[in-house]
Amino acid sequence: MGVVMKGPTCVRSLFLALSVLALLRSNIFLLVDGGDTLQIGASLTGNQTILSKDGTFALGFFSPSGTNNWYIAIWYAQISERTTVWVANRDNPLKNMPGVLNMSRDGNLRLFDLEGRSTWESYNSLKASRALLLDSGNFVMLGSGSNSEIVWESFSHPGNTVLPGMKFWKGLKLTSWKSSIDPSPGPFSDEMDPLPERTQFLLFYNNSVPYWSAGEWSGNQFANSPGMSADNDMFEFIFEKNSSSRMYFMFRGKSKMEKMLPRIVLRPTGDLGMYIWIHNSSWSLVAAVPSDQCQVYGLCGNYGACSRNNLHFCSCLQGFWPKDSRTWDSGEWWSSGCVRRSPLQCSATNGTTDGFLEVKDKSLPIEQAVAFASERTQELCQSSCLHNCSCTAFALNISTPPVCLLWFGNLLNARDSSDGQSLFIRLAAADLPQSSSNRKNRNPNLSVVLSTGAAFIVVLAFLLAVLIRRRLPTLVRKGKQDDTPTCLRTFTYKELKIATKNFSHKLGSGAFGSVFKGTLADNTRVAVKRLEGSAQAEKQFRAEISTIGNIQHVNLVRLLGFCIENSERLLVYEYVSNGSLNFFLFSKSNRAQKVLQWKTRFEIVLGTARGLLYLHEECRDRIIHSDIKPANILLDEDLRPKLADFGLAKLLGRDFSRVLTTTRGTRGYLAPEWIYGLPITTKVDVYSFGVTLLEIISGRRNVDLTVQESSMQFFPTWAATQINKGNIRAIVDANIVAQADAEEVRRAAVVGMLCTQEEEEDRPSMVQVVRMLEGTMESQACNIPSSTEVLGLQKEELNNDSIV
Repeated sequence: MGVVMKGPTCVRSLFLALSVLALLRSNIFLLVDGGDTLQIGASLTGNQTILSKDGTFALGFFSPSGTNNWYIAIWYAQISERTTVWVANRDNPLKNMPGVLNMSRDGNLRLFDLEGRSTWESYNSLKASRALLLDSGNFVMLGSGSNSEIVWESFSHPGNTVLPGMKFWKGLKLTSWKSSIDPSPGPFSDEMDPLPERTQFLLFYNNSVPYWSAGEWSGNQFANSPGMSADNDMFEFIFEKNSSSRMYFMFRGKSKMEKMLPRIVLRPTGDLGMYIWIHNSSWSLVAAVPSDQCQVYGLCGNYGACSRNNLHFCSCLQGFWPKDSRTWDSGEWWSSGCVRRSPLQCSATNGTTDGFLEVKDKSLPIEQAVAFASERTQELCQSSCLHNCSCTAFALNISTPPVCLLWFGNLLNARDSSDGQSLFIRLAAADLPQSSSNRKNRNPNLSVVLSTGAAFIVVLAFLLAVLIRRRLPTLVRKGKQDDTPTCLRTFTYKELKIATKNFSHKLGSGAFGSVFKGTLADNTRVAVKRLEGSAQAEKQFRAEISTIGNIQHVNLVRLLGFCIENSERLLVYEYVSNGSLNFFLFSKSNRAQKVLQWKTRFEIVLGTARGLLYLHEECRDRIIHSDIKPANILLDEDLRPKLADFGLAKLLGRDFSRVLTTTRGTRGYLAPEWIYGLPITTKVDVYSFGVTLLEIISGRRNVDLTVQESSMQFFPTWAATQINKGNIRAIVDANIVAQADAEEVRRAAVVGMLCTQEEEEDRPSMVQVVRMLEGTMESQACNIPSSTEVLGLQKEELNNDSIV
């Protein structure tokens, strides 16, 4: 990067730069590069770094992409994506070029620009003899003598990141970055409750407005964050008091998790995110709190409104547009907020040219308003606001007696509201909708022309609609199945309540809701899933829309539409008349009535495999279903299989092969790597399919519940043993063994054994599975699957046959 300077400034800067170089050459400053230590008198400059002993972390100068600012920072040294975990001079960046970080003779760290000005220092009270970058990512300064006591450490001056092993003491504070390329302090902070004996974490806006609490520590977990617990599957969260009653919080990864570089970050969007590095790939967000993004105070900035009903949480209030459209549209920095489309003219006209727009579905925090009990009508309340140029909104609070609420200055933290009250926002006349009085004063001849033109447009639109309706079936028949986004219908809650007769005919239920049978106004039969009561239900809702909402395949259940109203989240599917495969295989009441013959079972296996192949290989983004089991395979009137329940599904971009998730499918069908908390691939679906395939062949569950728990045997292990012995008939359902095609049974049984291999690389892809089942590819020899997966299963868990 070139720097151009002119006149005396150029001469002075050049002289000072040469002076610094002279000092370096004279050994007053000793250059260090590549070790883990800065000794007294040593310095870093330019692209020099120091590395932790194990090579995980580096400390040096960095400049965020697209900026001319330079910082001293610590980052991960061994991954492809530059990720900083600590920044020293985030309040005072160097401009245009790096400076010099020096371990001074008085035992302090100081950062100088190339003009010799000090821009940051450590201010440690005790003299240090050296500075050391530890393997934990902590940059420490050690005192002299044999004890080498820590006299200063970066862990005690955190930025936006908590690393494993870092003790986050009461009194410390995390502060968000302003944006992904601006480390300067943003509006959000995180700290422990300052009140004595309180053990909760609080998130603040502008260091003053608390908007979320982790809840008190119960001895095992935080009350409002059950995932942050001492017995978390992947991480251990610790909360302790020392002998002087000082409290600290710490976390660390379990077993293999430490190698995946876990970190907790207070993001520019005001939430705490936990990240894991997926080997040679990218960062994966494991969890974030608060789970409701609209709980983040000021998330959408001035004149922005947050809505849980939108997939893009923030939108500008009517009459406003984003201050920075690039960062706003990307969701990178919503807190930059919105600005007026047209300036107010209040100061020039005493408010007479301004007006108010009625908004019925939004509210502002009452605690920010000024209440006037005397103005008890809307007209008086509006007049009070109109004639005060600082007043930007008003509302008449419906109470007894009514109270006029006025908001002054920038409007912050607007949210959805369902209280039936109206909010009136001040806008310039140019941004107000055309008033009825203005419409009355229009030229009559113009009105006739406009009316005639409008009628013509309506007729033209009708004719186009008829033409499209006639041609659409032909176009659909000619087109092949692909992942072109489908047009999902938005239903009202009232429509679905009527369609389901007030949710009276329940088809099934699960952990996050129930499924009801319904009939729409056009006599279309549907299944309506009503999600209930948790942040996980919200995640399931969004997961299903983002995956199955954009795809169609004959072996996937079709999502027709959805409903978002207040806290209600409903999904509307095509109705699949014969219910789940679970009922046909395991229901004792059904077994005597209708036994699925081998030919039908084999077609179900093939159809399910083709549906999975479509998800893994033929969509624009790979989709991991994550919960393959008989309960999630529905059968239509022709007993054709359709995969259902995409609530746990994961989108996996074509550039990525793995994803880490804390949400798991059904025990008994989980691949070993998922049990161990490792990142998952499409091979977890292959494993679950293998277990399901063996259940279809045998007509029995993968764990025999009729025997004592102490003698339970994992069915895939037993089945593989029989297959290796050549005793394939032993695993076939006794009701169909006489008429089953021996070659098809053999192929299917071997595929089931291959799919349930413990090591994911030993399992076939779904392309290979389909080819082996169709007989166009030979199956390979394989090991007998271990029974690791079944350890610790409870019978009541295996009996949970939810279809949701």
